Amino acid sequence: FDLTMDIASTIKFRDICKMFEQVKSQKNQQRKELVLKRYYESFQRHRQSFRQTRHEQNDQKQEAETNPVENGSSSFYSVLRLLLPSADTARDNYGLQITALGRLYTRVLQLAKDSRDAIRLQDRGWNSFRMGARGGEDYAEVVHAVLLPRCHNPPSNLTLQEVHNMLDTIANEDMTVKETELIRFTDLASPLEQKWLIRILLKRLELGIGEQRIFGVLHANAKDMYQRCSDLGRVCNLLADNKLNVGNDSAATTTTPAAAPPQFNLNLVIEPFHHIRPMLCERFPGKIEELMSLDVLYMETKMDGERFQLHFARDRFKYISRNGADYTRNFGGSYDQADGTLTPHLRALLPLGMESIILDGEMMVWDVNRQCYRDKGENTDVKHLKLDGSWRPCYVVYDLLYLNGQSLLDLPFVQRMHKLNELIVERPGVLGIMHGRKVGSIEQFHQYFQEALDSNAEGIVLKMQNSTYKPGVRVGGGWYKDKADYIKGLTTEFDVLIIGGFYNRKMTFIESFLLGVLQTQTNNSGRDEVFSIGRVANNTRQRVVLNDALRSHWHKASAEPPPLWFHYKANEKEGCPDVWIEPRHSIILQVKAADLAPYGAFYTAKSLHFPRTELVRDDKVWNECMTLQEFQQLCEGQIGIKKLNKRQLRLDDFTTERKRQKLTPAERSRLGLSAYEKRRCVPLEANTLLFDEFKFCILSGSPARRQHKHQLRDLVLQNGGFIVENPLPHDPKCICIAGDITYMVERLMQQFARKCEIVRMDWLLRCCEKQQIELRPKDVLAPTEPLRQQFAKSFDRFGDGYSESFATIQELQDVLDDITDADLEQNAKDFESQAYHDLEQSLDYTDYYIFRNIVGYLSNNNDPMTRLWFLQHGGQLASDSTDRFLTHVFIDVTKKLDNLELLIHQLPAYVQVLNSNWLRQCHRESKLIPSNQFQVNNH
Repeated sequence: FDLTMDIASTIKFRDICKMFEQVKSQKNQQRKELVLKRYYESFQRHRQSFRQTRHEQNDQKQEAETNPVENGSSSFYSVLRLLLPSADTARDNYGLQITALGRLYTRVLQLAKDSRDAIRLQDRGWNSFRMGARGGEDYAEVVHAVLLPRCHNPPSNLTLQEVHNMLDTIANEDMTVKETELIRFTDLASPLEQKWLIRILLKRLELGIGEQRIFGVLHANAKDMYQRCSDLGRVCNLLADNKLNVGNDSAATTTTPAAAPPQFNLNLVIEPFHHIRPMLCERFPGKIEELMSLDVLYMETKMDGERFQLHFARDRFKYISRNGADYTRNFGGSYDQADGTLTPHLRALLPLGMESIILDGEMMVWDVNRQCYRDKGENTDVKHLKLDGSWRPCYVVYDLLYLNGQSLLDLPFVQRMHKLNELIVERPGVLGIMHGRKVGSIEQFHQYFQEALDSNAEGIVLKMQNSTYKPGVRVGGGWYKDKADYIKGLTTEFDVLIIGGFYNRKMTFIESFLLGVLQTQTNNSGRDEVFSIGRVANNTRQRVVLNDALRSHWHKASAEPPPLWFHYKANEKEGCPDVWIEPRHSIILQVKAADLAPYGAFYTAKSLHFPRTELVRDDKVWNECMTLQEFQQLCEGQIGIKKLNKRQLRLDDFTTERKRQKLTPAERSRLGLSAYEKRRCVPLEANTLLFDEFKFCILSGSPARRQHKHQLRDLVLQNGGFIVENPLPHDPKCICIAGDITYMVERLMQQFARKCEIVRMDWLLRCCEKQQIELRPKDVLAPTEPLRQQFAKSFDRFGDGYSESFATIQELQDVLDDITDADLEQNAKDFESQAYHDLEQSLDYTDYYIFRNIVGYLSNNNDPMTRLWFLQHGGQLASDSTDRFLTHVFIDVTKKLDNLELLIHQLPAYVQVLNSNWLRQCHRESKLIPSNQFQVNNH
């Protein structure tokens, strides 16, 4: 089609930007869809008016009556390709990223290079996007904020056609022309229009609504059509001609008004040279007997190459990759293209007289000398092989999608394969067919799978014989894949060290880690050294905890390059991290990989191929990771790829259900936020509401005390709480629970700016037992600053409350146990003599402790009440009259005391001998009264 987009000349770009703003500002998906739907309905009315006006101007009423076929001049294509910039395959990449745009705007706005705004425009680091990460701001918002006080252009009169022409120029020309076009645009456009153009150039509109929903606004079948042709223009043209509701004749006769929208005929869409989204394989769920009961299964070997479609029509070939990229120039567009690496060899292998065909398969690398396939992990790129080399492309076909003008997508798999085998002639190293083997029993499945693993295959693919080809579908299509590293315990696990990190595209989050092994101190270096062996995605449910634990220890590689003991490939983009870390501050991950393969991005000769994180080894310290020697021992032996299977398959590997712990794509796309969501771990009913509205993050249990993490989670849920996988930042109702002090817990406790309380497991157990929430300083391993300040108002530094008494003797004993001799000595030093004097004076005005400075001896042991009053008011009892701290002796004058004179004579002169009635009188008056009249003898 010649997509002229004439209607775009009648639409203002400012109106498109206004619509984008309205969509983005809505709070939920339904409202966003409503805004788009209203705009689309408005566009349809405008389209009718546009077509009518054009026909009247051209005096073509007859043409108007016949309703000519839409060619793009008045379809929604001009708007849709801006709504879905990443799906617009008709235009090449713009070749502009944040760095280039930052330089351009710095020059256009004449900013000093060291100014704050220039740094914001050009710096892709964390500092530039920290506010964006918290407030939803992207790079376009940064530019918009810089433009607002400087650019006062009103909304422009630029049409959508002019903007598309500019985008075509930017996509097709060199950097000088690109910058000229952008400078011209900045002279005319308002800040708002410039903001949205930047998002279009970066192909990230950030509207908050996905491709599926946008297509759904246009038509219920629009997404399915796009999957089958990957052409927005064709979709819009068929929508404009109302052809999406044209189904097969049989379907049309049986459709009722209440039925679902009729399915359009795929033959209207499937055509040679238009990319069909490939059908994908679902991960094998286990329980093979259940799959076998649903349909007959065919097993194929999973090839380790690159997915390609081969299109042929009118003596021309086209090779389209999985993502829709055209590589015809490399493989050859015709039999006569001398520099084509594959097509000239196909002349006698495809049927004579064939009009058109679309094949789906895998492009493999064939080693002419060894007469075998080379794996993708062996530094091979099948798209750029040399004609005179010993490696050449070999196309392995495993499906037939289209033949001589007829779509075969609705045919069952077994029929498509039967036709394929009749059509194609195989030749080793050039063209092959994937021959599936029919699986008749569980034992046969076991045998075929083990044979595939023994032959070092990547894995297997299972296909139901009646499955149709469903473009773009992975789940529910009837195709399944399984690999050795999907099976627990079948492949070797690696305990490797995180030695570096790579930012996400906004530079706000570490989305993948550089992995390494350790070489302990040698005589030459005098310190431990690390060696890079691979890279793994940070997609575990603990990734927020990992980022928080490591953040303060990262060194930015651009400002502080790694030292000599850090061995990595500095010139390889995939192996050169954005940040690096000292090993002693790092964490161990347990990962497994499909195999060990040569790869130039990492330091060792072989590296981890398709690594996946199994778990965080918070039970190990950093130097307990795999060593360089251990890793090299695994790499020894086989040249090229080294498989890591450590045992044979067992029946229970594929007869039991498998549970995946990997994040879903939706969870991954939300950075760390999905890990913050509260969720029920298991469907337990809450017996109490003790922890209602509280969220708990269980960091560790205590297996030695038979308190595992899952048991603590159940305890929280049974008492009305919620479980989160990662601490919620700055949420006062989120509590982290720690049993054993694991390495990970210790790292979180050492954080400078702590976000959540880390509380002992004993506190959780005590609260659940007593059904009462009471938090004391001793319960908290690591408080946040607000909680520490709150404790300071109610407790002393030893955890003794100012206003609350101890409930049990054990609580008092726990506090006393924490007080050391050094604490007492320091306390005495801190308490100066003047402070003692001030305290004494303050006590003089109280009704209590009136005998606090008296050490007394009571001669009458038969007067318990006087003794208790003396003690109650702070007096200290001496055991006998010879106590060296004695200050008073109290005599009951009503009783005769033997040897009274001898006793008085032996006492020091400073000791007073008083009538015990003095004690009773002081008690009654709650104060010290003069003792002169109560003296027994003036010794």
